Amino acid sequence: MILFPDAAVWSLALPGGILACLLLAVTGLPFLCLAWQRLSVAKRTAFPDKLARQGALLATLAAAVLLAVSVAVIVRMVQMQPDLAEGPFRVPLMAPPALLAGSMICASIYLFGWRHIRGSVMHRFVGLAAGIGGLEATVTGFALVRALLLPGHPLPSAASPADTMNALIGAPVDSLLWPVLGQSVFVAAGAAGALCLAWLLTRRARDDFGRDYYNYALGVCARWALGGTLCALPVGVYVLYRAATLTSPDLTVLPPLLPLIGTLVLPLAACGLWGTVIRSATPLRHKVGIVSALVLLMVACGCEASTLAYVVRLHAPM
Repeated sequence: MILFPDAAVWSLALPGGILACLLLAVTGLPFLCLAWQRLSVAKRTAFPDKLARQGALLATLAAAVLLAVSVAVIVRMVQMQPDLAEGPFRVPLMAPPALLAGSMICASIYLFGWRHIRGSVMHRFVGLAAGIGGLEATVTGFALVRALLLPGHPLPSAASPADTMNALIGAPVDSLLWPVLGQSVFVAAGAAGALCLAWLLTRRARDDFGRDYYNYALGVCARWALGGTLCALPVGVYVLYRAATLTSPDLTVLPPLLPLIGTLVLPLAACGLWGTVIRSATPLRHKVGIVSALVLLMVACGCEASTLAYVVRLHAPM
């Protein structure tokens, strides 16, 4: 039984998992902001609208950071393997940064249009476009990683950009890519709530909306983080089971045990911390727990990425 993956897998999987967690948070934030905006109108209260605006600022900044990191990663990949820029991966490599740039632009319009077009159809449309851009970047990014890791990549060597992108996302029906994307829907809600929860701690001094507002906002974000993560866990169990059976159909050989356990245990620990924030009458006193829960969720994503990378290295179908 292997307890820990080798250094090569872990050194790639952990940063990759953290980036995937941030990408999912960027994807989920615009949808959460739209929901909070709608809640503000329905209940005629200002707190959800303020939270939505703070979330929109976070979505814009996080998308900009993620865009810069993705460009740096792709440039480094091309430097290490120059043939990537000339072969079938040329268009797929450019797609995630382009989609992230579009999502960032839409998120910034959504943010800066708050005073002039708030509540209009155009404002909601721009916010929705930011979320859809993040969703497309997630699907393309995950499919690109799958294609890069699989031996004998599934991309045609000579095809139009449209055919290349169709081949990129055209994974088999039994591929692990589909349950991973299904899990990502729930992780996006949880990661967006967790990131916004930590973000509110940094805005307390700058946006002085009062203690009552932050008690409310921290509770709302903690509920999203808790609910999204709990919903993602059953799908995560299925993904890990599929990964284990691909490694060994009779389950006599398992992927490295510690990442396998960490994928399940760390989100539960994070959920416990978010539950403490929800139950507390003074959630602002739980700063360490809020930041720790976000870190635990990111490391859990790295653990799952490590398990999936191990499966791919065994040339199992994915």
